Amino acid sequence: MSSFKVGDKVTVRWPSDKPAYHEGSHGTVVTIGTKRVHVKMDKAAFESHDGEVATFLPGDLKIGHVGIPRNSDRMNDAFTKVRLETGSQVVVAALDAGVITPEQGEQINAAWANHLQK
Repeated sequence: MSSFKVGDKVTVRWPSDKPAYHEGSHGTVVTIGTKRVHVKMDKAAFESHDGEVATFLPGDLKIGHVGIPRNSDRMNDAFTKVRLETGSQVVVAALDAGVITPEQGEQINAAWANHLQK
């Protein structure tokens, strides 16, 4: 317990005795009990839990905000990766067919990546 201090930023690992929806949540230590750490969810894995205070065993927490907490952000990242890969496959097919030059392929890939960031 001595490794945590009030105000520490933490990330919830897989909670051993709490619902799994807390996994990956970012929070701030608000109080420290005799066996548990009380954490206010700054950016919970699900937005509906933002601001909630939950108690965790010390082993369920990692110091610092690590990773992307929101499940919706994780899903968006996965879809973006799929879209980027799809665009790259189209460019490869166009290059193989001789429809575009390698320089045009690079430009298309860059334009597609830029489009997906918006």
